[in-house]
Amino acid sequence: MERRKKKRDRTAQTPFQEARDIGLVYLSRRARSAHEVTQRLKQKEFSEEVIVEVLSELGRLRFIDDRAYARRWIETRIDKAAGARKLSQDLRRKGIAVDVIDELLSEYSAQLGNPDRAVDLLRKQVWRYRSLEREKAQRRMLGFLARRGYDAKTAWESVEHVWKEIEEDEV
Repeated sequence: MERRKKKRDRTAQTPFQEARDIGLVYLSRRARSAHEVTQRLKQKEFSEEVIVEVLSELGRLRFIDDRAYARRWIETRIDKAAGARKLSQDLRRKGIAVDVIDELLSEYSAQLGNPDRAVDLLRKQVWRYRSLEREKAQRRMLGFLARRGYDAKTAWESVEHVWKEIEEDEV
């Protein structure tokens, strides 16, 4: 009997209420950007007007805040060996505005531009490169760092540093 009651209540909801409930459930699992919530509601075939209204309501209630979301995203990944370019790409995919991304990445630029992070990352992977010829190892190390979003200068300096350590058998 209880189940039937819920179904009747649900059908009695307005599209706004239904969309808001779906948005809240979607946000209850983890934080999401406004773009992600929009995509979810579009997937459920709600009208643009309802989606805008729901996003406004969720923003007013502070369930959606792209700036705070992006800040948390960067903070949780900054120590996991990701460079600024990779973080920027990931945030753009999440629908975060470019100006917000640029502002936040400039705040964390000292940490993101630190070549020590790239060197540490390569040291953990040094077993892969020891037995290779110099050029091949360096090319692979550069590719490895590039895929993690490090700029060319930082990557090259880190590769040179680690290769020197490999030659001197310090790693």
